[in-house]
This record gives sequence, structure tokens and C-alpha cells, in this order.
Amino acid sequence: MQPYAEQDLQKIKQILFGLLSQEALDDDEDIYDAGLTSIMVLPLLSEIENTFGLSIPDNDFLDAHTPRALAQMVQRLRQD
Repeated sequence: MQPYAEQDLQKIKQILFGLLSQEALDDDEDIYDAGLTSIMVLPLLSEIENTFGLSIPDNDFLDAHTPRALAQMVQRLRQD
């Protein structure tokens, strides 16, 4: 996987904290196991896109199930 910036990971986790009403989430914890539901996906995508100024293809998002994977996805999309 591509390297990712620590600040991107922290921003992703802050977004997830708000959606999941949690204050802690492991970098490699499955976001669905942590409580993310299908109803929360659209607000999550919207917030990630607004925060990072990126358009996220559905296939990229579907492959990213952890905060770390989401941060790596953001980094990869920046490079494309």
C-alpha cells in the first residue's frame, strides 16, 4: 500500500468518532465492526470528500474497511 500521512489518519478518525459516537478507534479496526451502518456510509463519504477535497469512487471506498485503509485511499487518490 501507498504510505499515508499521519494527519490524514487522524482526520479520518475524527470523522468516524463523530459518526460512531466513539472517542477511540484502533487504526486497523474494521469500521463496520465498530458500528458503521449502511445508513452512515453516505455522510461518511460526504465528510471525507469535503475534508480532503476529493471525489471517492465507490470501488475504492468498498475496499477500505479500517481508518488506516481510508487514509491510504485518500493518499492514493491525491497522487492520481
